[in-house]
Amino acid sequence: MKPWPIIALILVVVASVGAAVHYVREASIMGTPSLCRDPNNIKSHVYNPARLQTVKDCVTVSGIVDTVIAEDDGDYHVWFHVDPQYASLPNSANNDYRQGDLLAEIICATTVNQQDAVLACDGYTNQILPIPKANQNITVTGPYVLDSVHGWMEVHPVYSLIVS
Repeated sequence: MKPWPIIALILVVVASVGAAVHYVREASIMGTPSLCRDPNNIKSHVYNPARLQTVKDCVTVSGIVDTVIAEDDGDYHVWFHVDPQYASLPNSANNDYRQGDLLAEIICATTVNQQDAVLACDGYTNQILPIPKANQNITVTGPYVLDSVHGWMEVHPVYSLIVS
């Protein structure tokens, strides 16, 4: 009996197992793969991205909206009280300045009135709809970051948002 068929079979099995392990590992790091992909290259349209320090490439978080603010840089700030299982995500700055709310930033979603932010939204049309309102339950997905200017934690930019 020739050893080549057996060697070929072993190589196919090893490659298949390796690919499966890699996929499962990536999926566990990223969360739900379809939600954690950067749709339409949103991250490239973040205004002043150097201020954001990525803690986790992607998280999905739910909670109840407290406030929605249209900012001059074209973003909506959605401040929400996280559900109990996400209580560890807000940090002391979130607690001190926003009563423990986490910030979700929907970028390039309104008129840009801040001159140095115009270029960031150029060529990008926001796909996050609807914009939530106070007291609505939301689930947001996107990078979990530290805003080093303000010191608080955010989901920024929001890749997906579901109002329930």
